Amino acid sequence: MLIFFLHGVSTKNADYSKPLQNLLRKEFNRIGQPLPHFYAGFWGNVFKQTGQMWNGIHQDLQELRSSNSQADVQDIFRYQELREDFISQFFGDALTYFNTERGLDIRDTLADQLYKFLKNYPQETDLHIVSHSLGTVILWDALFSDRFANDDPAYTIRSLISSHARNSAASVHLKSLTTMGSPIVFFNMMLGVGYEQVKAFTSSYKSEALRWINILHSSDIIAYPLRSGLNANQIPNLFFRDRYVWTDANVAEKAARTFGQVHTAMAVGASDAHCSYWQSRGTARFVMQNLLGNTSSLDFTKIDLDGDIPVSVDHIADIFQKLKDFGNT
Repeated sequence: MLIFFLHGVSTKNADYSKPLQNLLRKEFNRIGQPLPHFYAGFWGNVFKQTGQMWNGIHQDLQELRSSNSQADVQDIFRYQELREDFISQFFGDALTYFNTERGLDIRDTLADQLYKFLKNYPQETDLHIVSHSLGTVILWDALFSDRFANDDPAYTIRSLISSHARNSAASVHLKSLTTMGSPIVFFNMMLGVGYEQVKAFTSSYKSEALRWINILHSSDIIAYPLRSGLNANQIPNLFFRDRYVWTDANVAEKAARTFGQVHTAMAVGASDAHCSYWQSRGTARFVMQNLLGNTSSLDFTKIDLDGDIPVSVDHIADIFQKLKDFGNT
């Protein structure tokens, strides 16, 4: 079994999937199954301009402070950390991908990584892809979109996982897709991929359907259900389910919700929720379901915060400081 991971926004190194890999290894060992082979696809080193953009923003704010000594810049331009570390990273990475040249570079990088991964394990015949955030959009685009030129790396990716290309030394059968924290429904308003294109992709799945699980964290404001938006029930040879990890993103969100501070809870929980999938036991349970084909009718898993995301003392202190800062603005 081969598992290819695909990251989302604001990922700076190729170790992003290690926590989820470790959780999956524990599950495989627990049930006495052979361990799969993992590969973390990485496109995060493609040139992005968010750093340059924020240099200009900080210069503008510094000039504002210099010319208005009474101005509280942190209050005039609020939530700077959230803007810089999460929101601008998300949109910056998205716009980088949809830049024609850089998007092609990203698909070319991933096609080359996938080829090398498959070539290293020629004895393996089954591939599973686990993607997160913008990575789910890149996957959706690469597998189903018809907007590309004939020589685009998207077609290389499709040929590598096509059940009709078994004569190739580096071809496998794509058994399952797992998407986590996915904003596909929004980006598809631009891409315009219809269910007919997904139907054409799954037409080769005769004896066994392609399995697709879409995982959403309760507090992830980037993630949305996909079943109705994709018309998944109308696509033959596709088993699709939305799955929900029902928990708080951190102790600050849990505390804020306990006291009815909904907007504060969203502000302190949104970023952690979107990044939580890689270390979430709830996520690992759903991924294992999909990998092994144990597709039960369970639509969500409800877990305590302490049972899902390890939280250090330092992290708790940082979270409560964010909560305090938010309350002062």
